[in-house]
Amino acid sequence: MKCKVFILIAFFIFIISFAVMVDAQEKAESDTIKADKSVPVTDSAAIGEPADTSDIFIAYYFHGTRRCATCKKLEAYTAEAVQDGFPELLKSGNLEWRAVNIDEDEFKHYIDDYKLYTKTVILSHIVDGKETEWKNLEKIWNLVGNKDKYIKYLQTEIETFMEKD
Repeated sequence: MKCKVFILIAFFIFIISFAVMVDAQEKAESDTIKADKSVPVTDSAAIGEPADTSDIFIAYYFHGTRRCATCKKLEAYTAEAVQDGFPELLKSGNLEWRAVNIDEDEFKHYIDDYKLYTKTVILSHIVDGKETEWKNLEKIWNLVGNKDKYIKYLQTEIETFMEKD
């Protein structure tokens, strides 16, 4: 009987320790992302002024108001991939980077427009003010655990999407 009680107590201590460890890890990841000043993150705004508004590409990161450490990491990695991979296109305005909170009333239409069901990255091609095509980069969730692969995936997808033109 004492053995069963001991095992039960040990099990509860393990569960509590595990929960505390996971919480501390998520907090550390969140703090790391916040402290990374090299990756400016804009919210619902574009970087760059389009030189030619008749043909532009937009890389969106769609998120909600409440975000976990992984969601913040998705945004930070996406910003880094776009900003480090395409500085000249951003500067010229032919590529825009936008982080959009779909919980805000003015942006809720994107849920239906892109059939959103979770946080995601969408690439959009705009010609003469009208969207001609878009692509959902669904693999971001599978790659978020490996920053280098994530960034390479995004940059390759953006290049391929822009070259189809």
